[in-house]
Amino acid sequence: MVPEMSESEILIEFEFEDELILRGVLDRVMAPQIVEDIRSMLPFEGRTALLRDEMKITLGISRGNQKPVREVKRGDIAYMPLGDSLCIYLSDMRTFSPVNVLGRITSPTDSLEQLRGVRRGSMVTVRLAE
Repeated sequence: MVPEMSESEILIEFEFEDELILRGVLDRVMAPQIVEDIRSMLPFEGRTALLRDEMKITLGISRGNQKPVREVKRGDIAYMPLGDSLCIYLSDMRTFSPVNVLGRITSPTDSLEQLRGVRRGSMVTVRLAE
């Protein structure tokens, strides 16, 4: 059974060089301007960097904080103004700097674990999910 989507939610996919594909959802309610900036960029490519259970993808939108938090959960998708990055969290953690949680990864947990094997600097394509 497919979970019901809200009108504020946007389904996205992250496709990594090694053919790993993660699906996720961004929710406009969480940070409307940031989510809209990201949606308007789709599809886009970026480079990855895994640091401390945090997969970062540089964006280039230069936004500040809208609803900043420091505590994130495994599978959260967030925007980090410091570094202008979209981040996917591989564990529950306290972040180095405040982030805006935008949504979550909806793919199975084992897919999320595969992010640990993604090479630093490899390309990822972020697009609307079909």
